[in-house]
Amino acid sequence: MSIVVGRAPARVSLVGGGTDLPAYYERHGGAVVSLAVNLYSYGQASPRSSDLELVSLDQGTREVISPAQFTRRMRPPIIAQEFLTYQKAVAWHFGIERGRIAVASEVPAGSGLASSASVCVALVVAAARFVGEQMDRAQIAETACRVEMNVLRRPCGKQDQYAAAFGGMNLFEFFRDGSVDVTPLKIADDTVKALEGRLMLFGNGARRNSSSVLAEQARRSVSDPETVEALGRLKDMSYEVREYLETGRIDEVGRLLDRAWIAKRFLNSQVSTPMIDRVYALALESGALGGKLAGAGLAGTLLLYVPPEDQDEVRRTLATQGWRERPVGFDWEGAALCAEVGAPKVLQET
Repeated sequence: MSIVVGRAPARVSLVGGGTDLPAYYERHGGAVVSLAVNLYSYGQASPRSSDLELVSLDQGTREVISPAQFTRRMRPPIIAQEFLTYQKAVAWHFGIERGRIAVASEVPAGSGLASSASVCVALVVAAARFVGEQMDRAQIAETACRVEMNVLRRPCGKQDQYAAAFGGMNLFEFFRDGSVDVTPLKIADDTVKALEGRLMLFGNGARRNSSSVLAEQARRSVSDPETVEALGRLKDMSYEVREYLETGRIDEVGRLLDRAWIAKRFLNSQVSTPMIDRVYALALESGALGGKLAGAGLAGTLLLYVPPEDQDEVRRTLATQGWRERPVGFDWEGAALCAEVGAPKVLQET
């Protein structure tokens, strides 16, 4: 059996984040517009005759589980502590008792770019091919959702896994019964090029664990009327931004990002910080039309919509605050099987 390598992109959510949490969409339905970017995670599955080896090249970790231990320990999970790694959870899901499951990523952990979902989708692609299971993109996304939400018990939504599986720019609609509709946006090539030239990503090296933010947001999605109202506005804005993109009114996208960020800050106290508010205000003063913090909140990556003539000034201003640009482009392929012989450099141990 050959070495199998799966690849999946990161994503930037434009608007609607939070409406993909079950606590909200099971009551009201949700909608998110997001785009995949060309930062990738890789999952590898390869033969091993005697046991199961679980490896993270990013963290420098390695765990070996014998078949006897697999039978005893990899039981249907009662508590998530049994499955602290994505490699272990995916191996359990696919019943892989012998083999090497490895992961590596170009996506900074805790950056708000959905690194965990990118990793999980890449692993699902590799593991499914390794065991001979055929999956379309929707099945890959749903499997990754089950691994994260049911096996690992992460308080996450569904948008990240779908963005990683499908790639491109899409409207994702989440229905009360848990089903998901994926609608690729019909955007002219010149509009895509203009948008790619106006969206800028900045990071300051700070990382956060989104679990506490998402758990609090899920709770408020049920009990707090103001949170429910804010999420409803964000859901409506998803359809609005789709219209702007499909009709080429991209500057309106920037202005809508600003309105969406204001609405998102109502979701809970952990979405932003005084430092992030100050940096965002400076970006607007320097020429940005709008933006948002990628991910759940507190820290991560700042997405800004900036006309070309103002980008140098925004770069200089944010650099004085310790925020540096992270140049990225769009990804149109989504999850893919990128190798069945050998392994990309990112997965090779040194």
